[in-house]
Amino acid sequence: MRKTTMKDIALEAGVSITTVSKILNNVDMHISEATREKVLALVQKYHYVPNEIAKGLRRKSSNMIGVITYDIADPFVSKIVKSIETICKANGISVIICNTNSESALELDNMHFLRSKMVDGIIFLRCMSSENAELASQFQIPIVVVDRDFSRKIPDMGRIDVSSLEAVYKATELLINKGCSVISYIGPSSDTRESNRVEGYLNALKDNGREINKNLIYQKDGFTCETGIKGVTSLFSKEGIDSIVCANDLIAAGALLALSKKGLRVPDHVKVTGIDNIPISQYLNPPLTTVDLHGYEIGAKCAEMLISRIRNNVPLSEKILNCEIVMRESA
Repeated sequence: MRKTTMKDIALEAGVSITTVSKILNNVDMHISEATREKVLALVQKYHYVPNEIAKGLRRKSSNMIGVITYDIADPFVSKIVKSIETICKANGISVIICNTNSESALELDNMHFLRSKMVDGIIFLRCMSSENAELASQFQIPIVVVDRDFSRKIPDMGRIDVSSLEAVYKATELLINKGCSVISYIGPSSDTRESNRVEGYLNALKDNGREINKNLIYQKDGFTCETGIKGVTSLFSKEGIDSIVCANDLIAAGALLALSKKGLRVPDHVKVTGIDNIPISQYLNPPLTTVDLHGYEIGAKCAEMLISRIRNNVPLSEKILNCEIVMRESA
């Protein structure tokens, strides 16, 4: 069945296409109420939906932005995306979300896909390889990246830094101040996004005069509960560990489960900290001490910065957001 067009609506209503367009765009102040009702009745009858891409071509704006992330299933990413969608909806902007599964090639495919949809801008959440950043600079589309820093300045690119290294530093220093003597670290493999979080752990140990023991570091797999489980299984074949800094809350959740199965009580035998402050962290057993990276604020800042650039041509900038420890019962 052929899709109804604006021309079809105009012909049946006995009016011009321009009249139909004005009614659909709510700029029909000089059009009679009878004509308006006749057109809207036909729109409802045929379930007519305007072609947004065609409208975008005419006004040189699609009122759409793209969001590319490594995994929308990550609760912290979901928190950011929810905030982005809230701000964009309030400004009449639609959001297209793409996953990369941490694959550079898929990230590139998503970039080309969003460009084909004529999005007005793109937000990259904890992804974007250096090679793809160079290509993105040729797209002539404003871009905002989260937790990414490149060796050279990319034109028309803004950046939100959520201080994940500082978060790990604070979590490690908290355990030091709690009197922990053998502090371990569990994080993703070194070739994974944000694997450099371990630097926050190492810096905190150095700054507090602690010896660095590479045997206390577990870096494999990704930001998942399974990494926490495997990390505990590997590290606790060694003696004396009294605390764990986990690179995110999902890893910490896995670590808590594995410690419980080993008969180790948290925080009496082992103290555990996470990063991100995802919603589930307060319901773990025990509730998780973590560092809040303020996901909702990150999303709002990304969206507001990009919308200001698109609507008012405000230059993109760099913003660093603070993080803070959320004390609960695991440390």
